[in-house]
Amino acid sequence: MALEAGASWLDLNCGCPIYEATKRGLGSALLRNPRKLARLVAGIAEGTQLPLTVKVRTGTSASKINVQQVVELLQGAGAAAVIVHGRTAEQRYKKPADWTLLTEVARSHDVPVIGNGDILTYYEAQERLDGSGCLAQMVGRGALIKPWIFQEVKEGRELNLDASDRLGIYRQLVSHMKEHFGDDAKGRRKAFYFLPWHFDFFCRYR
Repeated sequence: MALEAGASWLDLNCGCPIYEATKRGLGSALLRNPRKLARLVAGIAEGTQLPLTVKVRTGTSASKINVQQVVELLQGAGAAAVIVHGRTAEQRYKKPADWTLLTEVARSHDVPVIGNGDILTYYEAQERLDGSGCLAQMVGRGALIKPWIFQEVKEGRELNLDASDRLGIYRQLVSHMKEHFGDDAKGRRKAFYFLPWHFDFFCRYR
């Protein structure tokens, strides 16, 4: 099943490197056994009418980079697209994402590949989309640091928001959390659990 703009699809995240997931054999731990992962994907793809995308990393560690094999198997298993984060699970978010490898993967397979990793500016987004052969790209931390990065990409320019504009975005986030969690004591406790995490990313913007 092909991906279409504006359509819904189902995503299986096999790229999460956090211990809470991998200790249970979930997330990037699934990359340890590519054929088992392919059987899982084939079963899900057969059981849903939605296109199935699968997010992976380049491997579990520098000595176990197996992304080419994984993407080949996922293609055969019926994945509509594969999202590849250009780091191993061991690297987590350290060291630059390997866009050279992402380019090789995208150009080696028929299944659409979506690139992910270190897309923090509009010009990085454009350069990597133009030069990698990827169908699209996924923005992660860039959106947490600069929620306006999507507007930058759309308009093809850098937006130097002043402190007042940035504060307005932070207030908007708080407003959304009030709507989602509620504005009672229980809702505020839930919101205050997430807010420090988000503000840690906001503070990285320079």
